[in-house]
Amino acid sequence: MQKKIVAMMLAAMMAVTAIGCGDNKANSGVDGTESVSGTESVSGTGIVDSTEDSGEPIVVASAAFDLKGADYVTLCDYSSIPVTLTESYVVTDEDVESYFEQLISYYGPFYKEDPEKTTISEGDIVNVDYVGKLDGVAFEGGSAESQNIDVYGNCAAGGTSSYIEGFTEGLKGASVGDVIDCDVTFPEDYGKEELNGKAVVFTFTVNSIQKEITASEVDDTFAQEQFQVETVDEMFAQIKSSLESSAAYYKQVEIYEAIQTYLLDNCTVEVPEDFLEARISDYRNQLVRSACDGDETQLESYISTYYGMTLEEAEQEWSEGIEQNTCLEFILETIAGEMGITLDEEEYASYVSSMVSSGGYGSEETMYELYGYGDAAYGEKYLRALYVDQLALDAVAETAVVTEQEAATEDVSAESTEGTEVE
Repeated sequence: MQKKIVAMMLAAMMAVTAIGCGDNKANSGVDGTESVSGTESVSGTGIVDSTEDSGEPIVVASAAFDLKGADYVTLCDYSSIPVTLTESYVVTDEDVESYFEQLISYYGPFYKEDPEKTTISEGDIVNVDYVGKLDGVAFEGGSAESQNIDVYGNCAAGGTSSYIEGFTEGLKGASVGDVIDCDVTFPEDYGKEELNGKAVVFTFTVNSIQKEITASEVDDTFAQEQFQVETVDEMFAQIKSSLESSAAYYKQVEIYEAIQTYLLDNCTVEVPEDFLEARISDYRNQLVRSACDGDETQLESYISTYYGMTLEEAEQEWSEGIEQNTCLEFILETIAGEMGITLDEEEYASYVSSMVSSGGYGSEETMYELYGYGDAAYGEKYLRALYVDQLALDAVAETAVVTEQEAATEDVSAESTEGTEVE
């Protein structure tokens, strides 16, 4: 099972933008969250109620258009679009084992008690409880339980954080079960006024000497602590379920991308030049407002600094992307009309609520402003149109003829799948 990295997918319907269309633009183009391309069938005055910092009203050029996609599109036969998958999305036991090994490597190391060791020597990881006291009184933040530490390295296990000088000195050569007081002096610049330069005592209880767990040595205790399930079998079942969910998602992405490409290649679309220019202008203007504080002269420097491109290269990319998005929106709107697909208000309201919550917009108004280049009313009309477009895309996908194909196996990144993170 192979993870597929994808660029723009209309199914997500999250700030569908000009830059991000195509495999090579996802890493080089302008940030997709700064704007969305316009809409195929909305009307408006073109003037936003809000104003720029200068006090001048924001002009949204594309909001002045009231276009119908069907007037500009000749559809192809979309009843059974052929899709040949380039990836295998079947999750095998070998995939699960390989992924688990990556988890162990990425989030580890993990440890368990080594019953054969009782005396601390160089290189040992030791599990301890400790209490820090200043003038005989435990101070805030100075106590912890069941901590794995590298005694001779004076740091946390794995070297993730270092301790103040001398913190673990008294543990060298100690034995399991010992209770040891360590005299430690905080540095003058420690950062907490009540502890800067102060002499304290840390009382350690040595619980055990640890050994690193390999993937083949995990047990039910590991599954319980790290995955909150009772057994190793349940842990692997959880991982497999998560990988299968991820595979199903990426499979759908590839199918939808293939359908969109087919529609763009086989339908005929004639986008009015003035509407396309308006969309490009709106995108550019919003980028100037959001990224350059409204100062047009900063745009070239911004593009160069953050994207390593010339302004001309960026303009070419977002122009091509906006044109492609517009064509696709016109096509899907026309298909929706042919198929009699309409927006269900209750389902749309639920979708919008979910978008606001998951996207961190804060409010519907804020989200609509983003989609409308600052004009919330225009943004709402555009998002409603996108929602219907998505319904049309879903319907076309249902009748697509999908052929699965074997592909070379590639490891899945341990950072990519939800639900399997090891703490």
